[in-house]
Amino acid sequence: MKINNISNKHLVIGIIVGILFLIGLVPKIVRFVTTSIRAKEVEYIALIESPKIIENENNLELSGELKPFLHTEIFSRINGLVNQRCVQLGEHVKKGQLLAKIDTPDLDAEAASAKSALISAEKHLMETKYQYDFAKQTYERYQKSSVDGAISRQELESKLNSYKTSEMNYLGAKADVAKSKEDLNRLLALQSYKNVVAPFDGVISKYNIDAGANVVSGGSSTSTSLFEIQQIDKFRATMFVPQNYVRYIYDGQKVDVYTPENPQQKFKGYISQISGKLDNVSRSMEVALIIPNDGKSGLYSGLYVKTNIDIKGKEKILTINPSCLTTLNSPDQYVLQVKDDSTIHFIKVKQGRDLGDKIEILEGLQGNEKLITNIKDDLKEGQKVKTANSQN
Repeated sequence: MKINNISNKHLVIGIIVGILFLIGLVPKIVRFVTTSIRAKEVEYIALIESPKIIENENNLELSGELKPFLHTEIFSRINGLVNQRCVQLGEHVKKGQLLAKIDTPDLDAEAASAKSALISAEKHLMETKYQYDFAKQTYERYQKSSVDGAISRQELESKLNSYKTSEMNYLGAKADVAKSKEDLNRLLALQSYKNVVAPFDGVISKYNIDAGANVVSGGSSTSTSLFEIQQIDKFRATMFVPQNYVRYIYDGQKVDVYTPENPQQKFKGYISQISGKLDNVSRSMEVALIIPNDGKSGLYSGLYVKTNIDIKGKEKILTINPSCLTTLNSPDQYVLQVKDDSTIHFIKVKQGRDLGDKIEILEGLQGNEKLITNIKDDLKEGQKVKTANSQN
């Protein structure tokens, strides 16, 4: 009886252990099956679409910054003290108009000394000229007398030596006079810079001096500009035209310029310069615009503006879905093409303008490629994929 009870207990324990084992195993089996099903459900399918060729707009919109037609900083050419500043900030000035006066006591003293040195050199020249003329005449007279034997050869050579010595002294004195004149003229020329004048018609956009200020001649590490002057009866603006539009621009071409905050107000301008060289990075060409300013338009230096350039006729441009672009962790742009054998091929492209829902492509594509729009980071060159048409 006892043996049967023990056997029944062992049987119950075995059944309980088996149930517990099944309870632990079943969830694992379920998870394995579920994961396998889901893995099949999320198998990667490459969504593809081809580039689109569209018509470009007639007007090419570019942006830039207005700069004065001429702009310069005015430095002092001499050391001294400002006696008077004659203009105010924003004042319109004419070419040659007096801007400031500078006192130069040291320079004036140098000029007075140079005048005295010139006078002294000229007097010394007169003295050496007299000695030279006398020595020359004496030698010529002795030379004639030596023919008759009245003068010894030694006496003749002595007079020749005196003549040549006086000639060298005379030539040296002439050089001293020339040098003294050059020194004086240089100092007089510097004195003319005591009056600082405007180099062209313009507007005083900045000044850094007032009466009593010490100024140092330009070029020194301690020198400071006295004034900034701008010519603003017309402005310059630099724009960069993409490569595929360069053929539509020409010197003298009329353009409309406007500010982003008031696009209805147009200002007339024209292309004045074309660089003739494409930038190696941006593949664009620099052009300069001239925009006349009547003083009533509200234009000013530093203003951000836009312009429309008529490119004369619509051209076809190639565009792609922005989702097709990837960088592959590099500075360049790439697209992923699915070839006819269902393998992936990476193509380096040159991006143009961002048109919002489209990206302009300048280089790299023919237009008949099948490009992946749902790019994953783990895709590899030559990898085989299944494809489906993109809904975009």
